[in-house]
Amino acid sequence: MRSGGYTKNDELEDALFAFGRNYNEVKEFPRCRLPTGIVNLLRRSELDKVALETGFSIEISLKRKTQREWCRFEQILSVKAKSHPYDYSQRAIFSIFDGFDTFELGTNPWSEFMPSQLWIKLSSLNDQTLAWVLSEGKILSGDINEQKTLHDFYEIEISGPKSIEYLRLPPPPDRPYNFFDDF
Repeated sequence: MRSGGYTKNDELEDALFAFGRNYNEVKEFPRCRLPTGIVNLLRRSELDKVALETGFSIEISLKRKTQREWCRFEQILSVKAKSHPYDYSQRAIFSIFDGFDTFELGTNPWSEFMPSQLWIKLSSLNDQTLAWVLSEGKILSGDINEQKTLHDFYEIEISGPKSIEYLRLPPPPDRPYNFFDDF
């Protein structure tokens, strides 16, 4: 769901998004910018304006999809991070099959499987999810204390601050779910 990053040009690359696999995660996770793989897929799908307005939904499949709305991404890099003695979670970078646009995906600590290919489909938020987002109020609005810089209002010839992280897609769930399910 779009949740801040409102600038003069209102570009998709600058927008902040709240995300989650269910409504509780949307409230928990920090707002982030979208990675280039998702930004350019939104443009290809002609959902960029809808995403800037309210948000969008991402479906990820391990199974090969032949329908036009599904786009194939291939793993280009994978690393196992050991943050705790028994945590062997894995992160991978996926690139769109016909370009250079990427995103990052993680696994759960108990899962060592990282696919070599994924198929992704983006769509508008369904009516039930959009109604929930609108009823929450705070999700669509930007943070009133959000730090603004000159870059938000005028293009200057120096690099701007990079304090906001890019969205890392969460690991696959251990069971099928619906957005309104409790995990």
